[in-house]
Amino acid sequence: MKRNTVITCTMTLLAAAIASSLVPAFADGTSATPQPTTTNPPATQPANQPTAQTADSTKGTQTTNTAATGDGAQKKPKKVDASTLSTVVVTPLRSSLGSAAEMKQDSQNIVDSIVSEDIGKLPDNSVADAMQRITGVQIAQGFQGETDTVVVRGLPNVVTTLNDREIFSSTGRQFAFQDLPATAVKGVQVYKTSDASLPDGGIAGLVNMQLYRPLDFQGPEVAATITGTNSAEAARTDGNASLLLSDRWHTDAGDFGALINASINTQHYDYKTVWGDFPNLLQNAGGTPVRSPNGNLVEVPNQFGADYNIGYRRRPEVNYALQWKPNNQTEIYAEGLFDYDYDSYNQPFFFDGPNGTSKLNSYTVGNNCYADALPGAYYGQRVCDATSASWTGNGYAATSTQTHQEHGHDLQNSIGAKWHNDVLSLSTDLSDTASSFEENTLIVDTFLKGPLTTVWTGTGGNQQNWSIAGSPQNNPNNYYLNGLFQTWDDERGSELAWRADGVYTFDSGFFQNLQFGVRAADHKSSADGSVQNSIPPPGGSGNTADPNPANQVLARFPSSYFCAMPSSPALAGGWLTGCYNYLVGNANAIRSLYGTNLGLAPIDPGRYFNIDEKTYAAYLQTAYATTLFGLPLDGLIGARVEQVHRDLDAYSFNADTGLYTPLQLSTHAPVYLPNISAVLHFTDNLQARFNAAKTVTYPDFGDLNPSISLNPGTINRAGAGTSGNAYLNPIRSTNYDLSLEWYFAPSSYASAGAFYRNINGYIQSYQTNEVIDGQLYQIVSPQSAGSGYLEGIELAYQQFFDFLPGIWNGLGTQLNFTYINGSTKSPEYIGGPMVSAPLQNVSKDNYNAVLMYEKYNWSVRLAYNFRSRYIDGFNAQNVASVNDEIVPANQVDLSIGYNLNSHSTLVLQATNLLGADLHEYWGDGTTRPRDIRFQDRTISLGFRFKL
Repeated sequence: MKRNTVITCTMTLLAAAIASSLVPAFADGTSATPQPTTTNPPATQPANQPTAQTADSTKGTQTTNTAATGDGAQKKPKKVDASTLSTVVVTPLRSSLGSAAEMKQDSQNIVDSIVSEDIGKLPDNSVADAMQRITGVQIAQGFQGETDTVVVRGLPNVVTTLNDREIFSSTGRQFAFQDLPATAVKGVQVYKTSDASLPDGGIAGLVNMQLYRPLDFQGPEVAATITGTNSAEAARTDGNASLLLSDRWHTDAGDFGALINASINTQHYDYKTVWGDFPNLLQNAGGTPVRSPNGNLVEVPNQFGADYNIGYRRRPEVNYALQWKPNNQTEIYAEGLFDYDYDSYNQPFFFDGPNGTSKLNSYTVGNNCYADALPGAYYGQRVCDATSASWTGNGYAATSTQTHQEHGHDLQNSIGAKWHNDVLSLSTDLSDTASSFEENTLIVDTFLKGPLTTVWTGTGGNQQNWSIAGSPQNNPNNYYLNGLFQTWDDERGSELAWRADGVYTFDSGFFQNLQFGVRAADHKSSADGSVQNSIPPPGGSGNTADPNPANQVLARFPSSYFCAMPSSPALAGGWLTGCYNYLVGNANAIRSLYGTNLGLAPIDPGRYFNIDEKTYAAYLQTAYATTLFGLPLDGLIGARVEQVHRDLDAYSFNADTGLYTPLQLSTHAPVYLPNISAVLHFTDNLQARFNAAKTVTYPDFGDLNPSISLNPGTINRAGAGTSGNAYLNPIRSTNYDLSLEWYFAPSSYASAGAFYRNINGYIQSYQTNEVIDGQLYQIVSPQSAGSGYLEGIELAYQQFFDFLPGIWNGLGTQLNFTYINGSTKSPEYIGGPMVSAPLQNVSKDNYNAVLMYEKYNWSVRLAYNFRSRYIDGFNAQNVASVNDEIVPANQVDLSIGYNLNSHSTLVLQATNLLGADLHEYWGDGTTRPRDIRFQDRTISLGFRFKL
């Protein structure tokens, strides 16, 4: 009932807005009489044709192949108010916002975009960061201190394209946006609705990244940027740079163009996290639950810990484009992209688990109480969250030095051709994509000799505040060797794809054109790797009360083995851990000490899969134009048919025998995806649109791996494992969108929209406890949920205040808000009852507020990004809840540019000005913090140059 109310209220508001807007629309002299239809220009515009936006086609101009995007419906010629334009100075920021607004207005889909102000002038360092400025897009940072999650309207299920062709990273189906420096990109468009010409694979939508091409420019171009960025947490300054060279030549054989664009992002980072493990019952040293004076059970974190992610990454990129236009009707091109990701980082852990193993000295209890949700002897009994405690004993306190070396690449090359005459447009494109990701991890655990006194002072500041009395973790003589762990992964993906598209334009009538196309692709995805866990040191490690003296760290390694970790606001005193450079530089010597193999471990069958997926698709749709109640109406009607053949080669695992068995499986299924859209033009500047379409998202290749990869338990934790499901079905969605858009001034508009998604089979990851070979494992695996829905509203407003006097008319603002609500029927936990649960990643309230100023050579942006609390995942059952919930770090960012002259600009940028941090919780409320992640603050000073 609630979801229907949201949609109904929104539709009522939209209808009222439409009705109220009709009076001034006709009062200003705009005739209600239908205007005569004009002949539509060719659907595929040559890339070097100037646009009507500005005289400089490099500033925000977006050229797309409408034969491939489906936006080939007839467009009415726009009326230009010369009196208004004569008072407006077209500046780079205004031009970029105007280009984005024009794309939104002209598209047959609901499209929101971000367009570079000029070459190398997208805000932020990576495409992932820049996308947070787009209405309905939410982002999140990972543990390496960079944006690694991009969702559209709360869903991560997007298909990604580069210059309108599919691109992906390693074994995923989407592109890792953080791999691409923002200086490489001309613009990013987010399609929130679909039509038959767009590649399927994203129930949330499609993200298209556009790179520069030489015929975008009127002549030779040279542009460069150089930036120094200081990261507060890492206390380092790193350089970012880019260089674009482009030229075009007019010859007797036609127009030629060549472009090369190279850029690199580098960063030292220090991303600190302090955490509390899953909620557990407070126990005495013998493992018996403790009851409060009023008889209630008491909850405390299972462990306390911290992990710091300290590293250095490099993200170089180069892209090229060659274009040849032998005449005005024909274009032949070749273009490509290569980006490389190198990340070298240390992830040291410091943790302590005194509950149930050490004597309980004292504790206090708060008033947040609930029924114990963990099945067992105490299920349903009243349990209350503790607010502080201390223990003394021989509990396990340890550090774990985890060295990571990662590298990967994305490579795409393509060739294609376009041709058109007055009635027919044809295009074809052949692309070859390859991507990889490799990781090598070496881990050495060391523990502290007991007895120890652990002091937990509670959750002030929405974080776990804990320490070990006397700070024994800072004395290297207290550490003893424990287990050696090593893992490696090698993931690869490749695709050879060909597509052909066409548009046939009719002279007149209801049907404006006929759009058609085919696509064939062979997508291969493979992975292998291994894991070795808890290999004991020579002679054994002993225990915390009586460790093996031969394995005291300083008896085995020099004093240079240790590096000091700094304290944080939630963890005073710091600690010692193995140095990254020592472990990496002496890896084989350490392996030899532990008596294991030198180099990489043998392949683990549970981490191997090889999938070959062949896709064949065809589409047919028509653009139409007519009148409704005397108002122009146009849109698209079409359908896409796709057949997917998938061959899987992997291993199945028998939990009873512990044996892996080779498995080969083939599946195939057709997909039918109809679509319809309509745009009703009340005036040249006021329109309403409706879109309906069916979409699908295919399971990630890793989720299709039916095998299981196991990490046996250690002294302080249960075993862990991951598995997939070869029989996962595509996620299917029926989508409805309605919006009202008013483009009331140059570069200015206001819009309101509502959307509804009927989703079936949404795939979510669950964690459950399983006993395998007598050991307890926490297994994470994907499952197809039942039916569900996603609904919401979007509001957007953008304007420059030209009517203000003097210096104030350089002011402008961007405001957008997205409300999202949704749920799906899914098991509460694997094997548990079906319940209606919220969707992962969905924040109900999301908005951006940007204040802009551009005048007198100054360009300023002050931006605030907000995303409300959301469910990050589902845990194994515990006493509190299965939900893992995040309150994001909502940042304030600032960018200031000053044009020294027409060729050069100084830029000052700052991120996270107010020092916001991310908080994560076990279940609802704030009494059970899981993580506090200390987000970095950065300041950048850059110089841009353009000839």
